[in-house]
Amino acid sequence: MAGSAARGQAATVNGRPGALSWNEDGAPLSLLAFTVTDGRITEITALVDPAKLALMDLPTPL
Repeated sequence: MAGSAARGQAATVNGRPGALSWNEDGAPLSLLAFTVTDGRITEITALVDPAKLALMDLPTPL
């Protein structure tokens, strides 16, 4: 995780591998979900809208 993200962690997003990152103040910064086909990432879905992230039931940063 780079930029203003203070923390990041692996996550499962709707059954898919993914990653979460948070700003230094603990607010969610981004959510990534990966589609894997035959052992390769074939699609990445990114959610970076602060309003949508705030409505989600996300784990607290570790």
